[in-house]
Amino acid sequence: MIGQAIARYAASDPARTAVEYSDHSISWRELQETIDRRRNQLHAAAGPLFQKQIAFALQDPLEQLYMFFAVVSGGGIAVPVDEAMDSDTKASLLSSSRPGLFIADTEAAGLPVPSLTLADVSGAESYPSAFASFCEETDLFYGACTSGTSGRPKVCLRSHRSWLKSFEADEQLFPFQDDERVLITGKLSHSLFLYGAVRMLEHGHTVILPVRHSPRVFDRMVDEQQITVLYAVPTTLRWLLSHSFLPSPSVRLIITGGEKWFPADNQKTFARFPSAELYEFYGSAETSFISALNHREEQVSSSCTGRLFPMVEAESSTDSGELVVTSPFLFSGYAGDAPFHPPHSVATGDIGSVDEEGFLYVTGRRSGKIVSRGRNIYAEEIEQVLMSHPDVDRAVVFGAHDTFQGEKVAALYTGRAAPGKLRAHCRQQLPAYKIPACQYIDRLPVLGSGKVDRPGAQKYYEALSKENGNDA
Repeated sequence: MIGQAIARYAASDPARTAVEYSDHSISWRELQETIDRRRNQLHAAAGPLFQKQIAFALQDPLEQLYMFFAVVSGGGIAVPVDEAMDSDTKASLLSSSRPGLFIADTEAAGLPVPSLTLADVSGAESYPSAFASFCEETDLFYGACTSGTSGRPKVCLRSHRSWLKSFEADEQLFPFQDDERVLITGKLSHSLFLYGAVRMLEHGHTVILPVRHSPRVFDRMVDEQQITVLYAVPTTLRWLLSHSFLPSPSVRLIITGGEKWFPADNQKTFARFPSAELYEFYGSAETSFISALNHREEQVSSSCTGRLFPMVEAESSTDSGELVVTSPFLFSGYAGDAPFHPPHSVATGDIGSVDEEGFLYVTGRRSGKIVSRGRNIYAEEIEQVLMSHPDVDRAVVFGAHDTFQGEKVAALYTGRAAPGKLRAHCRQQLPAYKIPACQYIDRLPVLGSGKVDRPGAQKYYEALSKENGNDA
């Protein structure tokens, strides 16, 4: 089960470092002892944990990690929540998912579920309670909060088996070596980064957690900490590339996902990390891995997301072209849904197809569809064209309200390109009705996960247009 490997490393190699955070180096023995103590405190404060949802929003990533493993080791379902989530969204999330307990750094009033502070839990008298060895692979252990790019966040529930099978598959695909030093560049309240931390700990590697999430901090840590594996969303990786151009030869593997990586950035990436393999994976909180692409070895079109992951099957719906995925990595359902039926397959919401060689091509997202003058336009296609301009660092495309067209295609971008030249670049590759109205911005709005906030970009653009007296 998830978490049991830590006890083995604590017994076989107790003094070796498991986690580094700030000035602290936590050995495998200390990690296991802290997990045990926190689990026992939880049991004393909240009662039996087996298959109970425990949600927690903690600012300290080390405390997040301890709490996650404490809940899971007691047979519970850990639901890490972004501590920066606004109070209304948090209340909505907790109301829909209905955890048995919510834990925060400070007292939280007005929540729809029972709550405790971290001090309440850590101050509880600790009674020994055995590791939940009675758990089965089909039991739930984790609730992932979705990113909220296209709606209100939900909690995606996962079984032990879904992640154990994912570990098995990515071990076949990613070229991990012994004793990796792994930098996790995002919050552990987001599934991509929590998965990276837990997966690497489960295989005995050292995980490094940053004190602050900024390109300047990451840049310094990569070299000072001799990082060998880097987990980052594309936006964070691009910020890192723009901050420093000095080579970092220690990095052997970069794993990125959560949004599209553009091949135009490969040259800068391999100059900055000359020894690294760059793997982009495609998936979601509901599906986990679907496909992966090695950008150093495989030269493909920008709509290609790589080969299907081991144990994954995907096909296009004959009606809509939407991708439907079957694999052992799928989530078990959304918390709060009734009746509860784990899915055998998941419709991804993306439009795409799989070719005869097993390469997956994603041309757009149903929720990212723009309808302008009766034509269906997919934002991702236009973003790929914008990103192919050498003076564009990042771009996001969306539909903005337009009195005459219903929606017009609009884009925010960062970089040195002038809007007129950018539109001229688009005219060389796109029909006229797909050419966006382009607006420069110093920095794109992003979510807590590091992904670009498409709805936030649309709101910013429409507010700016209204201020300037335009239609949108």
